[in-house]
Amino acid sequence: MIEVSDEMLAARDWVIEQLRFPQRAPRTTAVIAWHHVSATTQSAVAGLSNAILDANELVAQPSWWFSLTGRPRGYPQLTTRQRAELQQAHTALHWPLREEGPEIRLVAVVEDVVARLVSHPAWAHPLLDGPRTILEFTIELQMITAAAHDLFRLRANTPTAPVNDGTDNLARARAEWERRQVVAAKAEAGLIDRGAALRAYEDALTPIATSLHNLRAITEMATGGADVDQLYEGIVGAEYAVERTSALRNDIDDIRAALDAQVTYLDSLIGPHRNA
Repeated sequence: MIEVSDEMLAARDWVIEQLRFPQRAPRTTAVIAWHHVSATTQSAVAGLSNAILDANELVAQPSWWFSLTGRPRGYPQLTTRQRAELQQAHTALHWPLREEGPEIRLVAVVEDVVARLVSHPAWAHPLLDGPRTILEFTIELQMITAAAHDLFRLRANTPTAPVNDGTDNLARARAEWERRQVVAAKAEAGLIDRGAALRAYEDALTPIATSLHNLRAITEMATGGADVDQLYEGIVGAEYAVERTSALRNDIDDIRAALDAQVTYLDSLIGPHRNA
C-alpha cells in the first residue's frame, strides 16, 4: 500500500472541496494520444510555445499554409509529416453545454492549476528537478482530460439500476450495473489523486520561490559589498564636510563679531571731533 504524505492529503482535500462548487466549461476540447507520437515530433512540439498547447491548434493548418512566401519570419513550424502524425493521434472531446458533473468540474480545476504552475516564477528555475517543458504539463493535462471524458461517457451511458423483481432474471444486469458504479468511483478517485498531485506540486513551489528570492537578495548583497562600503565612505566624508563647514560658519561669526567690535571702537574715537 502506498503511503500518502500529509501534503498530498491536504491537496486531495483541496481538490474535493473545489468539486463542490460550479466551475466553468472545460477549455480542453481535444486531446492527442501522445504515446502514438514520435519523440522527434514531440520535441518539435515542445519548442512551439511557452504556454499550454491546444490540440486543435496543433493539427490546424495555419492561414499562411498555401502562401508563396512560406512561413512568417521567426514563427516555428511543424512539417507536413509531423502535423499528419498529430492529426492521426488527435481526438475531439464533446462536453455537454449545460449538464455538469464531477468529471467536468475536475477538468476545469486541473486546467487552472496547470496554468498557475507554468506561470509560476519558481517553475523554470534551473535548481529544480532538471529541465522541464510546457509539453510535459500539456500531456498530463490532456491525459487527465481524456480519462475524465471517458468517465463522463460511462456514467452518461449507464442507465438507472435495474429494478429488482424478486427473480434471478436480471442478476447479470444488476451485477454489471454495480460493476460500473465501482469502476466509476475508482476512476474518479484516481483522477482526483492526479489533480491533487499537481496541486501539491504547486504548493511546493511557493516556499521555493521565497527561498530563491532570498538567495537572490543575499547574492546581490554579497557581491555588492564594495559598493556599499564606498557609499558608506561617502557618508562619513559627508559628515566630516558638514562638521568642517559648520566650523567655518562659526569662524565667520567670530570674525564678524570682531569686525563689529572694531567698527564700534573706531566710531567711538571719531565721535568727539563732530562737536568740534
